[in-house]
Amino acid sequence: MVRPRKEETPNSLLGRFLLILGVVVESALPLTLSEVSRLTELPLTTTYRIMSQMSDLGALVRTEDRKYRIGPRLAELAVLSRGADLASTA
Repeated sequence: MVRPRKEETPNSLLGRFLLILGVVVESALPLTLSEVSRLTELPLTTTYRIMSQMSDLGALVRTEDRKYRIGPRLAELAVLSRGADLASTA
């Protein structure tokens, strides 16, 4: 059975990437795949596919207990963004 997509759910891969990223960033603790799927209201298979790609790129890290947290690539980007004047580039 296919769940109907909520209107607020992004259509694009980038939108879904940012939705997942926001949920993981806002969580005080690492989250399981199922928790992220539930919180984003994305299908489990979609969440798995995107989070696997995010892990491959270093945006997320999968811990030994199968939970996800922010990865080293995002930490690198955060450090780089602190030195940039984002207001002038927008």
